This record gives sequence, structure tokens and C-alpha cells, in this order.
Amino acid sequence: MLDLLEYTRKIAEFTREGRTAFFADEKTQLAVIRAYEVIGEIAKRLPDGLLQQQPHIEWKQIKGFRDFLAHNYETMILNIVWDAAEKLGELQRAGQRILDTLPQDDTEDTAE
Repeated sequence: MLDLLEYTRKIAEFTREGRTAFFADEKTQLAVIRAYEVIGEIAKRLPDGLLQQQPHIEWKQIKGFRDFLAHNYETMILNIVWDAAEKLGELQRAGQRILDTLPQDDTEDTAE
């Protein structure tokens, strides 16, 4: 879970200069896409019980977004990626709420 939060923070940092800067910088685009792939992979590995603590988060879509990004590199996906980045705060808050419910010993186990 710590990794998920770290990657949401990275996306927020990478996109803080706004939409125009994001669309103008291929390195930023690739970094954000990769971060979303990692978030999706983390979500796939988290126990269902943890994900169910935040049912308002569309975990299935987050997992599917990872696959979409990994397998649709040839299509124009930047608008979709930007839209996801604009909604990132909700995922960050949900991840933090889940982390807050875990015993201290469990936070390291769920970070990978």
C-alpha cells in the first residue's frame, strides 16, 4: 500500500504544471503512464479484503487501466491518462485510509 501511495504522489508531482505542460513533454507522459501501470499492478496484488474497505474506488478499472496502458501503446491515450491524473486525489485518500487501518507490521507486507 505504501508503494501505491508513493506512485500516486509521483503522478501528482509529474502533472503539477498542468495539462499543457503534460501534453508538451513526452518524458512526463511516459513517466505518468508507467506510474499508472505500476499502480494497477499493485492493485492486482492487494488482498480483496483491503480493497473492499474502499468500495467507492473502482479497483477493477484501476487494474484494467494497467492492462490497457500496457497493451495499447500504439493508440492515442494521453487524454485518458490526463483525465485519470485529474482524479488521482480520490485514490490517494482511499489508499491512505486503507493504510491507516493496517497494523504497523502489515504496512511493509502490503507495500510490495
